[in-house]
Amino acid sequence: MSRLSEVLPKRIDPGFLISVALLTAAGMAMVYSTTSGTPLAGHWGKQLIFVLSGITAAVVLVTVDYRLLLKSSPAIFLFSLLLLVYLPVFGTRIAGAKSWIKLPGGFSLQPSEFVKISTALLIAWILENDDRTFLSRKTGLLILAAVGVPVALILLQPDLGVALTYVPLAVTGLFLGGLRLRWWVLSAVLAVVFVGSSWFFLKEYQKDRIRTFLDPDLAARGAGYQVRQARIAIGSGRIFGKGFKKGTQSRLGFLPVRHTDFVFAALAEEQGFVGVAGIVGLYGLFLSRGFAIARDARDRGGSILVLLIVIDIVVQALVNIAMNVGILPTTGITLPFISYGGSSMLACWAMAGLCLSVSYRRFVNV
Repeated sequence: MSRLSEVLPKRIDPGFLISVALLTAAGMAMVYSTTSGTPLAGHWGKQLIFVLSGITAAVVLVTVDYRLLLKSSPAIFLFSLLLLVYLPVFGTRIAGAKSWIKLPGGFSLQPSEFVKISTALLIAWILENDDRTFLSRKTGLLILAAVGVPVALILLQPDLGVALTYVPLAVTGLFLGGLRLRWWVLSAVLAVVFVGSSWFFLKEYQKDRIRTFLDPDLAARGAGYQVRQARIAIGSGRIFGKGFKKGTQSRLGFLPVRHTDFVFAALAEEQGFVGVAGIVGLYGLFLSRGFAIARDARDRGGSILVLLIVIDIVVQALVNIAMNVGILPTTGITLPFISYGGSSMLACWAMAGLCLSVSYRRFVNV
């Protein structure tokens, strides 16, 4: 028996791993429930392959010292950018965006999901090498560049939804680095100006999403249809839900993309408030145990890496849930560990593996 198999259970945070496993299991159940008996029935088998591949990636990353990855992060980051440069020219166009690389066997990968990992590694490495109380201008610009360059390349695809999932990495990195208050105020002002002026550069379907967010009744049969049906599904679930595979909005096809972007609405319809509370609680457990791993990490780089990852995943989950209930415009952001999608599942499990690698090496003699 290897030394790793002997000590691994003692060093891996059980609460963190349980939260990820249960969220993934819930996702598998919802993919099966929303696609069985439909032309998408084969998605469950594909999702299982994605989950097993993600678990394998996590195990590999646990065995690799995260400190080696931090030291190599500039090279890893630059290599990952090559994939984003490749996509606008040679990528496969799906749903209007060249965001995918086609693989044999009918599978596709979305590199932007994995570049997020290299971005988190690079930001953690940058901050590990600058532990001053307040963020220097050079370090702040490096963090913004680490996020801004991949975001710009992703917007060229164009994929606004995935690009937005990089924002928590920048905000968390600047906060952990110690950005001064005056710069936060300036950033907030610039963000408001940018968001306002971006209206003139949005595509028409993106403008429709914002219009229907402000007033879904403007396009009840068009762009606002998704949000309306999601709200109906969530409300009809009540306390205990309609039961597994008994959600009428999803099973009868009224709820669009019920296995991806709107899987939360399908879950709420089937499992009700109790099921929703359970899922939100699991994300809370994931976040709290992630904070605990960061607190106990043996070095600054490992601590920052874990915080970047868990905050990014939880913020993405909150945005997806808010989108489902109509608090935020529809953006095409998946629900981590639950929505159907190979790249998202692989990336989420890989990020979980990095967190567990930090947990495993929290003692000096590892």
